Amino acid sequence: MDGRAAALAAFDRRDDDAELAAPTAQTPPVPEDSRADGGTLLTTLRFDHDGLVLDLRVRADGPHRSLSGLVRGEFGFATVDLRRPAATVRLRVGADGRFLAPDLARGPVSLALRRDGRPPVVTDWFTV
Repeated sequence: MDGRAAALAAFDRRDDDAELAAPTAQTPPVPEDSRADGGTLLTTLRFDHDGLVLDLRVRADGPHRSLSGLVRGEFGFATVDLRRPAATVRLRVGADGRFLAPDLARGPVSLALRRDGRPPVVTDWFTV
């Protein structure tokens, strides 16, 4: 993707009715056995909006990254759109609130949580 296309993608207007989840925590990793969950923990992030919490973990596995998340609060059936400047991938949120995006290239990401009958909730852009 060239610079102009990336800039235009950053101003994607599909979620103009979305509500912004505020970043409320970012922590450095704690020492752990990286073999336990597949990769080295780089950071944890938390976003909050109106009783809804998204807890995220970013892991490194060689040149790739993985993003795992947990949605807490009232969400019923939900999906998460993992938005990148070049593409969007829809992830299923399990009944327990968990979702996973493995094998990601490094770079900027934003999430949009979509719930039935409610506007999407989006995060700020962050780097995996």
